[in-house]
Amino acid sequence: MRRRQFLDAYTGWVLAVLVTGLQVFSGFSEGEDWIGVVVTATIVLLLGLVALATAEIRRQLAATQESRLFRGGRLFTDRSQLPPLHTLLRDTHRSVEIYGVQLGHVVHHLLPVIAEQARSGCHFRLALLTPVNGSGDAVPWIDELGTVHAFANLEDVLRTNLIQLRHWYTGLTPKQQRNIEIRGYCRIPTASVMLFDVEQRTGFAHVEPILFAVPPAERPSFWATDTDDSKLFHLIVDQYRTLWRSATPLTQLPL
Repeated sequence: MRRRQFLDAYTGWVLAVLVTGLQVFSGFSEGEDWIGVVVTATIVLLLGLVALATAEIRRQLAATQESRLFRGGRLFTDRSQLPPLHTLLRDTHRSVEIYGVQLGHVVHHLLPVIAEQARSGCHFRLALLTPVNGSGDAVPWIDELGTVHAFANLEDVLRTNLIQLRHWYTGLTPKQQRNIEIRGYCRIPTASVMLFDVEQRTGFAHVEPILFAVPPAERPSFWATDTDDSKLFHLIVDQYRTLWRSATPLTQLPL
């Protein structure tokens, strides 16, 4: 994409210079005064540069029109405005942490991408709600949570996803297993959160609040970065790192 942008800019500059050169040649060949030729050529060049600048501004506006800026970072009104998650995973080079309720999209669509990135050295943490704690006791409010948020058969879905993740994990290479950690937590979730390269300057946190009776695809979300709002960014990171430390490793869950 970046190479394409550089090529477009280079082509625009070449065309602007070419048109200006033709204007100069045409003026001198027709015997016009050199001052007039220079003035006319300068105007043509400036108009070309203005056109290039306008095209670039429109391109940048088109790239950001689906989201809105706020003090903390970027705000999205629903998931349709977000870049594809598999693209975000491939663009991340150091670490990804995903904290969700059931991680259904991850389990059914993104495991090959995660395995590929883990093979390349990216480290993953996946955390989802578990219907049992580390001692094997049932979490008593799972059914109520499913009813409130319209998650049908939530306990069965959680158990199925955890078992599928365990089966998938056992088939990974040793290097991939070192780069992928999976845990189950027993706290009532208030948001789905993803942390991308948060130890790097380019890192960001994606936060999608879990709202009553709002389908996941229609939930608003936002991105927070250390640059936009350091306090908010570190509050999010610290909160979910605490959740991670309290969660139970997948291999220790008695499913």
